[in-house]
Amino acid sequence: MNKRTLRRLAGLTFAAAWLATPAVAQSPAELGWCANDAAATPALQIKDCTRVIDSGKATLETLVIALTIRGRAYDAVGDYAHALQDLDRALSNAKNPGALVLRGAVHSKRREYDLAIADFDEAVRLDPMLATAVSDRGLAYAGKGDVDRAIADYTEAVRIDPKLAVAFFNRGNARLMKRDASGALTDYTEAIRLNPNYVAAYIRRANVQSAIGGYPGAIADYGAAMKLAPGEPTAWIGRCWTRAIAGELPDALPECNEMVKLRPNDAYVLVVRGFANLKSGQLDAAIADYSAALRHDAKNAAALYGRGTAELKKHNAARGNTDVAAAKALKPDIAEEFARYGVK
Repeated sequence: MNKRTLRRLAGLTFAAAWLATPAVAQSPAELGWCANDAAATPALQIKDCTRVIDSGKATLETLVIALTIRGRAYDAVGDYAHALQDLDRALSNAKNPGALVLRGAVHSKRREYDLAIADFDEAVRLDPMLATAVSDRGLAYAGKGDVDRAIADYTEAVRIDPKLAVAFFNRGNARLMKRDASGALTDYTEAIRLNPNYVAAYIRRANVQSAIGGYPGAIADYGAAMKLAPGEPTAWIGRCWTRAIAGELPDALPECNEMVKLRPNDAYVLVVRGFANLKSGQLDAAIADYSAALRHDAKNAAALYGRGTAELKKHNAARGNTDVAAAKALKPDIAEEFARYGVK
């Protein structure tokens, strides 16, 4: 199997969607839909790769390619056990860095980090310039809690391939774990520069900006993510929350409503809209949201405190004081937290 084919089979870092992986180049014609990443769904690839594998007519090279692609397709649908079976079989016939990266990614998803690192180490040994293997190894180290080693791998990955946006994104996440907000923002910005459609990078950069008070930048980034992925609730949640704490309440509430449509049974989402309603003076709506959140999470301190505050503002002292006391028992600094965001 030629090196070009193996590199393409390696795909991208496992955190990225498998559909971003380029189609296998110069694949044998009999692979058909099995190797058609551009048009085939994972289910169709599994079906057609199975046809090739079970035919008994495939050459060893074709068999290895079909097993590798089917393993990746099983990974895409969350069937990690079958993915590992296929990748183990492919690797038993031909050790190649592409299949090793894919198998390492599956081990990482199963939190089998030592097995993942072993696969990435071997992939790097076979191809020291395979930046995706180094970047994915960083994810495995991060999963183990070794953030410094993870950052070192991400840094090495971008040295090898300065255009590997996902390595910048992952290094940003790791830097954030080290409370390096400035470094994280720099990495997310570079990831977006390299890939202007990188939804997750916009959201993460917005999260950091919102947390440090950079509300206009955060709102803009959430908006960019919403345009790229209108059904992604995280962006709606972030912009609803940020606009609420920034005092942009007329603009916040419609977005908060859309957020709840996307995740109607999420306690956190209901708490966020409850806060926006509370801050805007919509007390009955706030009480309704907080009560709905508490039906999903009875010990949610923010929901209890928010509902209690709304009841007190409506002069319902008994109900309000009961909720506030319960919230403070769960989270003693809850009043200070609300005060930081403009609600007393």
